[in-house]
Amino acid sequence: MIKKVILLAAAIATSSFATWDYFSLLDGNQGSVKAGLYYDMDNDWSQMGLKVGARMNIAPKVELSIQSFGFQFWGETECDACAEGGYGLRDLIIGARYALDPELYFFLDFNLPIGRERNDGTTPPSHGEIFLYFGAQHNKAIDAIKGASYGTEAGIFWGFEHHDLERGLELHLGAELDYKLPSAPLTILVGTQFWLRIFESEDHDKDLRDDWSDQWKFWVGANFELNKNIALNGQIILRSQDLNHRKNNEGFREVPMEGDALGFALDMEFKF
Repeated sequence: MIKKVILLAAAIATSSFATWDYFSLLDGNQGSVKAGLYYDMDNDWSQMGLKVGARMNIAPKVELSIQSFGFQFWGETECDACAEGGYGLRDLIIGARYALDPELYFFLDFNLPIGRERNDGTTPPSHGEIFLYFGAQHNKAIDAIKGASYGTEAGIFWGFEHHDLERGLELHLGAELDYKLPSAPLTILVGTQFWLRIFESEDHDKDLRDDWSDQWKFWVGANFELNKNIALNGQIILRSQDLNHRKNNEGFREVPMEGDALGFALDMEFKF
């Protein structure tokens, strides 16, 4: 057990992703470390970086995780000199999941904004915002299709004031369908997320009238098990943002979601 705690602590220094996934905890007091690359693009804008994370069962029904940490190599438009902007450490998300039963989980994520926030016309690795994300997950094997299972998630995203700008409360919904091939150590997956801003954001106590803004995300991917402890994961991700701009005479500052992009992610996970 002590060895595993040391491994988890070491992963913080090099260490995935708001709520780890939509599926079950690892067995026993098992843990895992994940590291990989991400790349997003939209017209002449792109960003690329390294994400690392770790999770561990500290009790039969409790999992702690470290997510989304890493280093962004660049994030900018017309990336001729990528090192000039959008680079640096990413924020760190600390997460916890509690299994009410084998199929139902409660979760809580907390974003620690330790990343590089400088915004010089690029996409900074950190948005500088402290936030809580909490809710419930449900997952289940599909009895009618051997090897198939689904996971779902519903949560509330609550961002706190930063630079006199406070994001409106958001509802997040997500689902993923996995199918493990019977003749190969390969799992095919497809998933979606929908975000809805249900309250207006505020700028110096002035409403920005951006309620009912939304964000969609779709992904397809695969998980290949090299052995019982090591797996490769790859995803293609498409996302689309629709901000509800109801300008008043004084104008407003924008509180974006994730924006529009086509993305790719590739990582390796090691269980210990």
